[in-house]
Amino acid sequence: MVKFDFNLVPKEAIKYLQNKGYKLSFDYYEVKKQAHDRAFTVAKVTRLDLLHDMFTSIEEAMQNGTGFKEWQKNIKPTLQQKGWWGEQEITNPKTGEVKTINVDSRRLRNIYKTNMRVAYAKARYQEQMKLPLSKYFQYISALLENTRDEHEALHNTVLPREDIFWDTHYPPNGWGCVCKIRAVSKKWIEKRGLKISKEAPASVASKDWDYNVGKTSKLGSLSKIDLDKSLQKLQNSDKNKVYENLSDKELLETFYKKLGVSAGATFIDKVGDPMTIDEHLFTSATGHSKLKKQDRHLYLDEIATTIASPDEIYLEWDNKANRLVKKMFKYINNNDKKNASLVIFEYLKDKTQGVSAYHITSDSQIEKRRVEKLIYRKED
Repeated sequence: MVKFDFNLVPKEAIKYLQNKGYKLSFDYYEVKKQAHDRAFTVAKVTRLDLLHDMFTSIEEAMQNGTGFKEWQKNIKPTLQQKGWWGEQEITNPKTGEVKTINVDSRRLRNIYKTNMRVAYAKARYQEQMKLPLSKYFQYISALLENTRDEHEALHNTVLPREDIFWDTHYPPNGWGCVCKIRAVSKKWIEKRGLKISKEAPASVASKDWDYNVGKTSKLGSLSKIDLDKSLQKLQNSDKNKVYENLSDKELLETFYKKLGVSAGATFIDKVGDPMTIDEHLFTSATGHSKLKKQDRHLYLDEIATTIASPDEIYLEWDNKANRLVKKMFKYINNNDKKNASLVIFEYLKDKTQGVSAYHITSDSQIEKRRVEKLIYRKED
C-alpha cells in the first residue's frame, strides 16, 4: 500500500507553490491543465483576498508539515469571518450565474490534498528525471478498498520514462488519486520479474487530470520582470498635454471612457478579481480631489492601461493601515529611464475599491514598491 506522507514534502515542492501566481475561477476547469503550474486557484472563491488567505495557509502548512485537521482548524475562522463557510450562494462575477455550494470539511480536504499532492508530484518528477540509471517508470497504485478499478489495473505497468504515456498519466490522474510513480532501472525490473510494456495502456485519466503535473512548461515559475533588460521593450510614454486644462469632471469622464466602464462599475482584472472603479482612485483620505496632484491627470491614459493590462500585480499587507492591498504596475520607457504607473486597490468587506493611482519616475521608488507576493506577470 502506498501512503502519501505530507510531512515529507521536499523543498522543491514548497518552492513550486511559492512561485505560483493567483487566478480566481468560478469552476476549476476555467484554469486549463498546465496553467495550474503558474496560478493557484480554488473553485468558487471569487475574491482575491480570500484566495490569498487560502494560499498563505497552505504554504505555511506545507512548510511546517501541518496535517489536514490542524490546517482546517487554523483556516476555518478566517473562512467563517469572510462568509465562505456552510451553504453559500456564489455568483460568477463574469456571467452573473449563481450556484449554491456547501463549504465544509469535505471541500477543504479536497483543496488541501490536491495542492499538497500536486506540489509533491511536481518535485518528485523533477528529481526522478535526474536519476542517471533509472530510465523507466513503474506505476504504483494505492490498492486501497476505494481505489478505482482502472487505476488498480495500471499497477506495475512499466514503460520508459520518456514514453508519451506519462504525459497524460503521471499521477495524480483524477480527483483524490493517490497513485505514485517509482523510477527504476532495467536491472531492477529484471531482478523482480517485471516486464516492460510493449505498448501503452488505454487512457484512464479524467479530463481534469490528463496531463503531467510534474513536467515543466513555459508557465512554470512566476518571476519579476527584469526592468533593466526589458527597458528598450517597454512602452514609450510621456505626459499627455491634452489633459492640462480639463476640469476634474471631464478628466474622470475621460478616464472611465478610456477604461470602458461607467462610474462605480465593476471591472474584472487579469486574474479575475472584480473591482469597483470610481472617484476613490483620485480622492484623498480627507475627501479632496488629487487628480491634478503630481500631474496624475497627465498620465490618465497610462493609469487606465495599468488597470486593463498591467505588467505585474502584487499583493501586500499594509501594516500601517492594517489592510491587504493589490498593486498594479505598468512599466514605461521615458527617454531611456524607467517610469511606472501604479494603481492600488484595497479589500473592503463588501468590495474591492481603488484608493490611489499615480506615476513614478524614480528607479528606487519603483523597486521599493515591487514587494511581497507577485501574483501576475504579463506574458513576454
